Amino acid sequence: MIAGSIAALAPQAPPAWFPPDTVIAAMLAQHQPIYRWRKPRYIVQLLRDLALLLPEPNCRVLDVGGGSGLVAEAITRFFPGKSVTAIDVVDRFLPSLTVERKTFDGRTIPCADGAYHCALFSNVLHHVPREIRATLVAEALRATGGACVVIKDHVAGSALDRARLAWLDFVGNLPFGGMVQAAYLSETAWHELFVAANCCGERLAGMHYRTGAAALAFPNRLEVLFRLRSASRG
Repeated sequence: MIAGSIAALAPQAPPAWFPPDTVIAAMLAQHQPIYRWRKPRYIVQLLRDLALLLPEPNCRVLDVGGGSGLVAEAITRFFPGKSVTAIDVVDRFLPSLTVERKTFDGRTIPCADGAYHCALFSNVLHHVPREIRATLVAEALRATGGACVVIKDHVAGSALDRARLAWLDFVGNLPFGGMVQAAYLSETAWHELFVAANCCGERLAGMHYRTGAAALAFPNRLEVLFRLRSASRG
């Protein structure tokens, strides 16, 4: 396969094992009190999409830039056969988590080649300095033997898009102590990143993270989800 080539992946119904939204919401509220009154629509949709892209059936997942660790915890709890290790540059992991979590330098992933079956970047790369993004994605490919890197992020085509995303980052991350500084990638920047990291793969179509007025103000086209592998794997 040619580095940077991305095929479209049609949206699908979630797997039969995927739990009801209420079950996921109850679990999230156990660890993060804000979800006792705020519906976690975004994270539930994220998990629904990840259920389509993470390898089946059993795999070790590395959550790079895991933040609070809630996504890693949910995958471990609800996705059959998945064990997750979360790493981040700062330890702000929730103390009630059961998943393994570590800190790292933000550039070199501390593991042997092929130690994991899949690596995940969940709304992380737009917070990573431009000059080390390709290095970090290549590191994730090394950690998985080039087999699977899943990236959930954003795509910005204009200054208005960047302003919209900056606001979403502010209101979405500030309550959790997350990073709000960001540099969002355009379609061209995503392609250049994948060429530089020597990877190719698929892009999930039909993003559906917001509805109604929220979708008008912050269009779902701002969301993007890739499943990548090393271009040298063919």
